[in-house]
Amino acid sequence: MPHLLLPKRCGPACFYSFLAGAFLVLGFSPFDLWVAGLLSAALFLMLYQNRSAKQAALIGFCFGLGLFGFGASWIFVSINTYGNTNFFVAASITLLFVMTLALFPALQAWVAIRFFKVPFCLQALFVFPSLWTLSELIRGSLFTGFPWLLLGYTQTFTFLSGYAKCFSVFGVSWIIAFLSGLIVLIIYASTAKKPPRIRLIFSLLLLIAVVLGGMTLSHQTFVKPVAGPPLKVALVQGDIPQITKWSPEALGEITLIYSKLTGPILNTPLIVWPENAIPDFPENVMGFINALDNTTARFKSAIVLGLPIDNPATGQYYNGALALGDANGMYLKQHLVPFGEYVPLGLQSVYNFMHIPMSNFTAGPSNVIPMQIHGLPVSVFICYESAYPMEIRHVAHSDYIITLSDDTWFGRSLGPDQHDEIAAMRAIETGRPILRATNSGVTSIINSQGKIIAIAPVFTPTVLRGEITPVTGTTPWLNWGILPVVIFCLILLLFSLGLSLYHRFTGHKHV
Repeated sequence: MPHLLLPKRCGPACFYSFLAGAFLVLGFSPFDLWVAGLLSAALFLMLYQNRSAKQAALIGFCFGLGLFGFGASWIFVSINTYGNTNFFVAASITLLFVMTLALFPALQAWVAIRFFKVPFCLQALFVFPSLWTLSELIRGSLFTGFPWLLLGYTQTFTFLSGYAKCFSVFGVSWIIAFLSGLIVLIIYASTAKKPPRIRLIFSLLLLIAVVLGGMTLSHQTFVKPVAGPPLKVALVQGDIPQITKWSPEALGEITLIYSKLTGPILNTPLIVWPENAIPDFPENVMGFINALDNTTARFKSAIVLGLPIDNPATGQYYNGALALGDANGMYLKQHLVPFGEYVPLGLQSVYNFMHIPMSNFTAGPSNVIPMQIHGLPVSVFICYESAYPMEIRHVAHSDYIITLSDDTWFGRSLGPDQHDEIAAMRAIETGRPILRATNSGVTSIINSQGKIIAIAPVFTPTVLRGEITPVTGTTPWLNWGILPVVIFCLILLLFSLGLSLYHRFTGHKHV
């Protein structure tokens, strides 16, 4: 494999790899430079070739530092500004978090070089996309998971996201890594002294086939509208400062703000308030909740709102949501954020040090019953849960999705836009429209094709009005799940590993 102008020494290669990882961040919202995903992955692939396994791991680690150091920089904002920790401690925790995440691309590159001694075309088209995808799957589930900044999200608003209807965002990640490998093969083939025309033509044909497949799937509809007119909705964004939200003295002012914003829209069939819009347990604000329930019922409307819900018998409390008016049901958040909503492994000293309010929630039960809103089943998810494709997948019997969030924790960072992009991908995967109500933004209405059809200004008390079309039916992803993607990746890797072992034991050299 030719080096072209790539650095031969590991030091400069690590530097370029760091830049490639940082450049990948431009592929995600709010930048949405979709080509960054292809180019960044392609450069990463080229940089760790023809290296030792240790050098490849170091190059992968630097790639991860660039990607997560810039892409997940909102972690620092959450810890420093709202975790009540000083700059040095917040920076140290963030750095440790980023370095931990950087181990995933490091391990990916190390495994590729250490175990797969195969022709570069197989490295580029089989090993690279499969290891990348499996690495993301492990990162998204290990130790509660961090399924953020997945390569597939760079294509959320392009036709290549059509593959998500069948294989989720992880399948799109495989496609983008595969295309990156194809791009590298095309570059090498076209710059060789004697260009291998067959390989060049074959690579171009594969590229065209993948693009056409994405275009076809992006226009394919697997669900159908529920009978009846579109549902008019209103999402209320209170913009309550996080620093005062949980103060008991602020409760009266908070309920007043939401009452004033909701009053003019009470005739809207569905009103949604964000996560923990009411920062107190129901029994402490029962008069307010009963009045709100009676008022919305009188207008024949429904309201879904977030608030903490406790169980006096056990002393446990949950991050929850209630349906009022012409609706019924309750949801208790299942997937909690470590250190933000609960303290893992009994690390109570960390909890005491962070000073984050309401940080000892209990996870809700797994047997969730959809809310019934105007007679239609609706799935509700809270905040971070929308980042988990496998958890959102269980919505086949719901007609649309509501997500409640409080992205004020992210401040004015990349986090809120990235979170909204993630929700758009969930809409594509499930074929369900999504109502995303947040405290300070990004509050949005997303249709069943993943298009953001309405969005509210951030850090502004406002009401976002619009309409959605509830749907019925299932996408292939809802039917198949992640197993086909995993099996496909494993088959490619086992084939490549078998070929590598054959070359090693027979002494045959690959081309």
